[in-house]
Amino acid sequence: MSQEAVARRYARAIFDLAKEKGKLREAVDAVRAYADAYAGSAEFQALESDPMVNDDARKAVVESIGTKLSADAMVIRTVSMLAERQRLVVLPDLALLLEAMADDELGILRAEVRSARKLSDAYKAKLEKKLESETKKKVVVSYDVDENLIGGLVTQIGDRVIDGSLRGRLNQLADSLRQR
Repeated sequence: MSQEAVARRYARAIFDLAKEKGKLREAVDAVRAYADAYAGSAEFQALESDPMVNDDARKAVVESIGTKLSADAMVIRTVSMLAERQRLVVLPDLALLLEAMADDELGILRAEVRSARKLSDAYKAKLEKKLESETKKKVVVSYDVDENLIGGLVTQIGDRVIDGSLRGRLNQLADSLRQR
């Protein structure tokens, strides 16, 4: 079974159980924390491929990490199963899939906004309100400063990119001049 299929199966299981318990956001946060810990630790990554570490030891390490992360018991059990089956490598994909499923369920869209310089809090609030009115969903925005932009902003929501940057406008102008 492919890594993505395994991640999808576990994401669906966690999603259904967490939704049933009313702890969807907490489960998503716990899985994300596990995935971040896995991505940031060579020791955690080596845990599943080390022949000197048995299943009980893997499970104990995962449970210890889960306790430190204040993860829900259901999430700890699920990640422990991944460890026993030597499939911790799916944690980053699992976190992404679970986040997407939860966002869809909760009516949340994630957007990335790049600007030439840091935006004021008032402008951010206005932009978020505008995005929410356009999409009819709760929008969670991450902001980044991109010094390659001359001015304006570039907003990305899923596959859709709205280029309101000065560089983008100059490129459009150059393209239209080339076509003439």
